[in-house]
Amino acid sequence: MILIRKKSPLAKKQENLARAKKSWEKGEEKAQHFPLVIYLEPTSICNLSCPMCPVAIGLSEYSYPEKLLSWELIEKMEEALENGLRCFLSGGGEPFLHPDFLEIIKFIKKRELEIIFNTNATLITQKIAEELVALQVDCISISVDAVDPGVYRKIRKGAELDQIFDSINLLNQAKRKNNSTKPYLNMQFTLMKENFNQLPQTIGLAKKLGINHLVIEPLSSVFCFDRQYNEFFKQQYLAIEEKLIDELKNLKSQAEQLKIVFSSHYLESKRKPEKCVQPWINFGIRTNGQVFLCCGTVEKMGELKEHSFRELWNGSVYQAFRKAIAKAEYPEQCARCLQEARSPWFNSELLG
Repeated sequence: MILIRKKSPLAKKQENLARAKKSWEKGEEKAQHFPLVIYLEPTSICNLSCPMCPVAIGLSEYSYPEKLLSWELIEKMEEALENGLRCFLSGGGEPFLHPDFLEIIKFIKKRELEIIFNTNATLITQKIAEELVALQVDCISISVDAVDPGVYRKIRKGAELDQIFDSINLLNQAKRKNNSTKPYLNMQFTLMKENFNQLPQTIGLAKKLGINHLVIEPLSSVFCFDRQYNEFFKQQYLAIEEKLIDELKNLKSQAEQLKIVFSSHYLESKRKPEKCVQPWINFGIRTNGQVFLCCGTVEKMGELKEHSFRELWNGSVYQAFRKAIAKAEYPEQCARCLQEARSPWFNSELLG
């Protein structure tokens, strides 16, 4: 009798990673591997009404009747999840508004992926904090766009800063109680004219809150096709100037001294990458089953309700993106992302 040894989950993932790297290097149009990074949008609704949010302003790209990610769609992604490395449970809405959000985390953790998600942190209770630590969620990015409560209230409409501090403290208490380093905590600060004067105080706040990584982000230009968003963008966007770059470099130096990781797209190189990795590693789905490539484009890659994962992953839209980018001929949809250095290097470290 010949015994066939079943591959371990880790071995499957390592083999898939090797195939992905080879496929990207060769610029293959038809992928011979599964995506490394899977985006699942838990909700397309939010309990806040922030002025820079595509959900809050009713952007058509996020205005669809299906507000919660269904188990049917998640199960259609099971094969991809079994072979993937990282899962972002983020999108347009607040993930904790999904009644099964913790169950979705459990489902994905059983398939041994890193889990990362963004939250406004208004709905985190002690019980939720303890469950997130117990489930060993890898990273949580928390939106904290001001140090002053009044400024925060104007930006994160519907929330109070003390409420967010309490949520972060609950997470840190649960981590200490369980002697855990997870979840790794990001503090996400979206920089605009309204909160620019808060910038010098962000390092001190991050240290006080036990934050691991401070991220200073510019307003995204990706949604500027929408008139309302474009007006807000023109009023609030902070262009790259020497004074701003010097301020950010100073903050980065302070962060290093305090052992806090610091990053900002303002400091990223604006060089055009020879070959963006996203079409070879990313696969995302909205709550309505629409497939998207990355956060740098609103291009639709197909409908998961109507097709299988495999049909879409090697469908005509994905193949067209791979073909163009392999030749460094970027589609028009990539222009804004390239201008702001938002996505071309995001998750690229997975390929080594």
